[in-house]
Amino acid sequence: MAGARPALIKDAFLHSSFAFRWPSLELYSRQRVLTPPPRPRTVEQHSRRQVSERTDGIARRRCTDPCCGLAFLLCMAAMATSLRAVQNRDLQRLTRGIDHRGRVCGWSAGTEDLGLLHWCTARMQHGWILNLSSPICVARCPDLGEHALCPEDPQATEVEEPQEGGRVLLVRTEKQFLSPQQVTVETKPWVDRYCVPARALGDALASETSLLGAVGPGVPMDWLVGCYEHLRSLPSTPRLLAIAGAWALFVSLLYLLCLRFFALLLLRLALLGSSLLCFVAALVLIAVANPDAVPGLLPLVATSMSLATGGLVELNIAYTLSLGEMPMLAGILISGLILGAVLLLMGCISARTSLEVSADCMRESCAVVMGMPSLLLLPVLDALVCQMMWIVLLAGLPALLSSASVSGITMFGISGVFRQLHLAVVDYVHIAALVLSCFWVQELVAAACLFATAHSVAACYFAPGTNIWQKVRHLPVAPAVQGLLVALTCHLGSVARGAFAVALLRFLRWALWALHLAFARQEEGEKSKRKSRGCGACIAVACDSIMAVLQAWTEFLSSHAYVDIALSSSSYSTAASKASKLLRSHAGVVSTLSLVAAFLRLAGSCGLAAAAAIAARTAVARHLEWQPMLSEARFQLQVSGFPFVASQLSLLYEEVQAVSPELLGILTAIATMLVSRALLFNVECAACTVLYCLLWDGSDGVLDASHLPESFWKFARDRGIASKRSAKGLEPRRRSQP
Repeated sequence: MAGARPALIKDAFLHSSFAFRWPSLELYSRQRVLTPPPRPRTVEQHSRRQVSERTDGIARRRCTDPCCGLAFLLCMAAMATSLRAVQNRDLQRLTRGIDHRGRVCGWSAGTEDLGLLHWCTARMQHGWILNLSSPICVARCPDLGEHALCPEDPQATEVEEPQEGGRVLLVRTEKQFLSPQQVTVETKPWVDRYCVPARALGDALASETSLLGAVGPGVPMDWLVGCYEHLRSLPSTPRLLAIAGAWALFVSLLYLLCLRFFALLLLRLALLGSSLLCFVAALVLIAVANPDAVPGLLPLVATSMSLATGGLVELNIAYTLSLGEMPMLAGILISGLILGAVLLLMGCISARTSLEVSADCMRESCAVVMGMPSLLLLPVLDALVCQMMWIVLLAGLPALLSSASVSGITMFGISGVFRQLHLAVVDYVHIAALVLSCFWVQELVAAACLFATAHSVAACYFAPGTNIWQKVRHLPVAPAVQGLLVALTCHLGSVARGAFAVALLRFLRWALWALHLAFARQEEGEKSKRKSRGCGACIAVACDSIMAVLQAWTEFLSSHAYVDIALSSSSYSTAASKASKLLRSHAGVVSTLSLVAAFLRLAGSCGLAAAAAIAARTAVARHLEWQPMLSEARFQLQVSGFPFVASQLSLLYEEVQAVSPELLGILTAIATMLVSRALLFNVECAACTVLYCLLWDGSDGVLDASHLPESFWKFARDRGIASKRSAKGLEPRRRSQP
């Protein structure tokens, strides 16, 4: 220390003399002395400067996009007011028949007391038939032998009247007589609008086989008729239907449990099985196209061809299968299948880390759904609101269309039933506003459910604890309900803004196809018009494809933007921008998770539906085998003092004896498909939320979550992201270094 003091004094002296001799450099020297040398910036500091917000938990709630929320409320108020104004409109011009003079029966002037439409008869070579081109309005359906004023063929006359300047005025006059005609066909009123021949109406109502039998004879038609008969008896089997629904729910929950513990194993087996299936399909196609190439598969191919040809003959389809006539198509299919198998195998090997992260995301999402059962209410709410909006749309459109002027048209040789609507511009605007509003409500409820899922999963992600059950203790009783309340109060504007973008694209697609159908219904004209309609159809398909891609991308981006809103409580535009950047920087793992989730949802739904249908069909078909066990159970219940349960078991067995096993299997498959798709869609949304929370949490270079799967830590280490504990542990060491 003694030697250091003279050195310090010497340095100070030199610096003072340096400043005295060159006063022009005094400011520069002081700046060099006072300003510390720049330190190299680490990756962690760089990332923290880029991300200005905290990523260690969910931000405090604040109201976002209030203008969009106010616009949505005003739109809903306008829709309710317009529906209330048109709910009492008269729909008779849309439902009642139109006579040969263009009058609406029971509504137009002169037909107030003539509310039914009747078709007169015409005498032909083989007898009397209905003249479907000359309907008239009647007060009641005439009986046999009565007379009705029926129109005769119109008679047109033309008169030429010379005018000044050499012009000629052509006056065309059309006359038509109404003559009383005896009724030769007995008719009865149908839906209180039309007089239909009694024989045809009685046959259609009394025997359901008359319409199906006219399609074509054979075993398939008999099976359809039998299914229709059993469908009519389904309302009398409520207990069996309830058990089928419970079985569908149990199978779906069992699949979620398997995904919770064996997601990665199931994913690898599914990918390997798909690749092997592609290889086998390619070999079968090779054998079909060239049987000499694979002699061992020739008997299988011959048997399959025989069965297929026999089935087509049974269906009265005169066609033979032969891929040998299309070698080019067979070669393309074979190449595609082999390429798909190779790509699946390469994907399993190269994207191993992404597959592990995706599998763990599915596992964590299944755990979240099982730990928070309130999330299962969201698909039910979404489906109910969606159906309600369809009902409102179907009820509101006729009321809006009732203000249009109508004119009768002839379709399929029948006049008086079909009509053409002549709408004004205001009517088109009202219809478009109603359709867009209904779509907006549907998408907003779906977006609110997505936000509720994201809010619940994000809260569980940052909650303290080492497993899902410890994390759930720090959450409210019903996180999904709280998420819905937050979405509809604090973030109604943001949710409405994202929902409007999707609803607008849906509306544009529907409007495009409506215009396409309107042009397609035009009569066939010249060749140039047919070519223009063909070009219009191609343009419509291309535009619809573009808008479908835009709609899919908007839905994908909005779903992740809702997660960002749940985390950072930012506006929709800011959240969408941040989500787009974050997804683009991690496109590989995000794409892998999307493909894995869609694959597991599709394969799981189909597999569960098939398994549940086979189990239900087998159980009902073999009801005689478990009859003794059921009898013993009924006896034990009677003895134990539960007569009501015993009687319900007896009624259940009677329903099992009456129902068709095949029909019950089909209904069970449909129920399982619907339930599993709803549950797996919820799991998919939760998995995407878990992955986005991981990416958002590590965007500042540090993972703040307390418990994460091992694949998440490996994914973070590969990208230079440290954990919160390791960052805290390294801080003292860095300070102690000189």
